[in-house]
Amino acid sequence: MNSRILIAEDNPAVRNALRQLLESAGHWEVVEAENGEEAIGKAQELKPDLIILDLVMPVMDGLKAARQISKLLPDVPVVMHTMHWSPQMELEAQKVGVRKVVPKSESAVLISTVQQFLPRDQALSIGAKKEVSADIPVPEVPAIAPILDSSKDVVTEPADAPAAGSAGDSPKNSLPN
Repeated sequence: MNSRILIAEDNPAVRNALRQLLESAGHWEVVEAENGEEAIGKAQELKPDLIILDLVMPVMDGLKAARQISKLLPDVPVVMHTMHWSPQMELEAQKVGVRKVVPKSESAVLISTVQQFLPRDQALSIGAKKEVSADIPVPEVPAIAPILDSSKDVVTEPADAPAAGSAGDSPKNSLPN
């Protein structure tokens, strides 16, 4: 069963980009709303697993929508995704039931935030797949083999050429008399 995420964002381009980001990161069903009022209606109708609200929207802003959604669906986590982040704004958002505020400048954090609030079994299965595949191409993995190979060479080098291990010594000075 896929988790359902409701996103409320008035800008169609941002809404589309947010949808693509979420869909590429997990097997989530993404439902869209253009403003806070529409988000409340869809939240009541569809009972999403998580709601992402923009702060500044026409008809009803994200804070007013979060307040009503938190009363109607207190167990559904609400995340605010806004370009108007400040410590004061975050405090106000938390007062109305927003669990976390993610600045739009840090959209990459949004995926880990979504995983944090999804039901545990789905977040782990989806997140684990994405994290493992993201960790596979890390350049450190191929770098291990040369390090191990060079340590094997170090073991054989002292027997073959004891002077090579002494930095700055000439071969004549390092050989036993």
